[in-house]
Amino acid sequence: MNRQTLGKTTLVLIILVGALGTTGALAQTTQPVNYQWTAPTTGAPVVHYVIEQSINLGDWTSIGTSANNTFTLTATVGESHRIRVAGVDADSRQGIFSIASEPFVPTLDPPGQPGQPIIF
Repeated sequence: MNRQTLGKTTLVLIILVGALGTTGALAQTTQPVNYQWTAPTTGAPVVHYVIEQSINLGDWTSIGTSANNTFTLTATVGESHRIRVAGVDADSRQGIFSIASEPFVPTLDPPGQPGQPIIF
């Protein structure tokens, strides 16, 4: 009886240690990607920009606004991301969208250096 219980407990502990060991790698599924663009040189002055995103060449969806000509996208690792922007003037009139950014697929760097092994 004790042997069976010990075997089940040991098995459970092995599973938990295995799951805990991979949690760190699975937790990072996004990566910040910084974009910048130039302001339009014609038409009314821009008050802010609207930003749209396309993931894996899918439909364009609105993801936010920016008061300046930069935006940081939280991109999902392993998926292709593109953005496009359009200026909006003080009368809330939106201009045409920019040409889309080049597709970008974020990847994770290899694991960093572990700490020095110590005797315990």
